[in-house]
Amino acid sequence: MAGVPDHTGGSGPAGHEPEYEVIGGVIDDQPSGVARPQPGAGSPPRTAGNFGAAAAEAWGSARTSFTSWWFWLACAVGISVAWGLAAAAVSFAEANGWFDTRLASARYLITAVFLALAAAVLGAAWGFRHSHGRFLVLLLAGGIRGTALGALGGGVLFLVGASVGGPPALAGAAAVVMVLEVALFGLIGAGARACFAAAAPAAALTAVVVAFLCVGNVVATLLLLPGTTVMDQASVPVNVERDDSGRILAYECVGDLRPVEVVHTERVAWLAAANPALLLGSVGADVVPMDDELGWVLAGLQWAADGPSREVPCLGGESSDGLAPSVPVSVTGLALQALVAALVLVPGRWLRARRLAAGSD
Repeated sequence: MAGVPDHTGGSGPAGHEPEYEVIGGVIDDQPSGVARPQPGAGSPPRTAGNFGAAAAEAWGSARTSFTSWWFWLACAVGISVAWGLAAAAVSFAEANGWFDTRLASARYLITAVFLALAAAVLGAAWGFRHSHGRFLVLLLAGGIRGTALGALGGGVLFLVGASVGGPPALAGAAAVVMVLEVALFGLIGAGARACFAAAAPAAALTAVVVAFLCVGNVVATLLLLPGTTVMDQASVPVNVERDDSGRILAYECVGDLRPVEVVHTERVAWLAAANPALLLGSVGADVVPMDDELGWVLAGLQWAADGPSREVPCLGGESSDGLAPSVPVSVTGLALQALVAALVLVPGRWLRARRLAAGSD
């Protein structure tokens, strides 16, 4: 892992070596009085965008995690907590009659949801601990750590799905989402750590951002949802085509407009798209067949993001041919997560650079 050596004192050369930190380029470990090799003078040019060098540096960072039993303990705890919370949630829901019919794959789906949330939390924590390095190094190192967690979590989820007869594709989708969440939330953790010299305020910032993306955005969406109910105008749909689940696919419109009450869920659904659990649902909806009992559940967020046109056709007298194509929730969610990561990481690296420059004066 590239970063600041942890030398705080002692005798010998190690106690007097200068400390270096990666700010966005290659580590400069040459003393000021030593001539640096120039490109074309016996050595190939080195660039910050060299993917191979970044991948090697990222692997070195991830390998320090893989050689620590704390990393594997964190993976085991995250997966165990996800499974336990899913089991408790399903038992509580069944005891209170929240399921109209017994959904055999409920534990499978909810375990996948909690695994996505666990990946986000662990990714932020690992990024916080390994916050030094170029952007590409941080991203690749997070992806490598996420691959390890995704392989373990996906394997456990596959066994849970096999025990209830759930679609195995959901386990694969969950593994992919776990890799992405560890990488993106790792950038958030690294950026938050770089914002402050002290660890405590950096940890507080990380906790606030992660809590909003994992819980707060859904709460905010639910609170804003009642305000999206409005009176609109719609005509009469004809030649309606539906899928196997009864959802409307295509229609034509005739007649005069009449007032109808609709809920414009698309106005607030984007806010919840960055939630790791709902992101998983969107990715899972693309791989789980619609005729499966989980298919319609996973597709619910996409229908909410598409707005009332799926439930109330002919709004404004417009047929299905005139509707704009829907944007996958997974694309919106990943874009929002990347935006949040950039808003934390870019200022953090700038602040760290300013602290180093002030310390060198």
